[in-house]
Parts: sequence; structure tokens; C-alpha cells
Amino acid sequence: MARAFRPILLIFIILSLVFSLAASALTAWGIDYRVLLTGNGLLFLVTAVSFFLYIKGLHNQNMHAFVRVMYGSLLVKFFVCLVAVLIYAAVAKAAVNRNGIFGCFILYMLYTFLEVRTLLRQSKKEPKNA
Repeated sequence: MARAFRPILLIFIILSLVFSLAASALTAWGIDYRVLLTGNGLLFLVTAVSFFLYIKGLHNQNMHAFVRVMYGSLLVKFFVCLVAVLIYAAVAKAAVNRNGIFGCFILYMLYTFLEVRTLLRQSKKEPKNA
């Protein structure tokens, strides 16, 4: 299970390094690197929780339980990200960095893609519950 999570961890580390090292270039493009770093950290944490819930659901004999875990995890991930953007917008007010939020949206899609791809590979390795 920990081995299956490595690609997600690796992407988190690489992106954090890139955002930190390319701070001046990102600022020149109108992107606040702190928004990307914070978004990357939040998305990593939410993806980690979601991933481990999915893995737990894969081991459950009841397929309905897996579907409940899957949809519940998806909703939690979505609402945590939504609340984070709303809090950021309320705190930053006029200084909201839209490019940074758009970058976080791209990160959300990247983490979701990696999570689904990894889970599909993991589900093929799991014995079928028939």
C-alpha cells in the first residue's frame, strides 16, 4: 500500500521544490508561489486521506461500502478545496491571485489523475470479491 502511494508523494516533493526554486519566475508570470505551495500541500494531504480511504474500501467485502467510501471521499476532497478557496478569497479580498488559484486547479486535476490511476492499478492486484 505504501509503495502504491509513492508516485503521489514523489509528485508532491518535486512540485514543492519546483515552486520554491522558481519563485521569482512564477512571480514574473503573475503567479503567487505561496498560493501554489499552500495549494500543493493541502491537495497532497486531502489526496493522502482520500487514497487511504479508497484502499480501505478496496479491502472491504461489500462493494456498496467501497462505493460509499469512494463518493464520500470525493465529496470531502471537493468541499475541503472549495472551503480553502473561499477562505483564501475572504482573507486576501482584492489581492486574490487568480493565476495561483488556476494553478491549484491544475494541481487538483493532476493529483486526482494520479490517485485514480494508482487505485486502478491497485484494484487489479486485489483479489476479486465474487
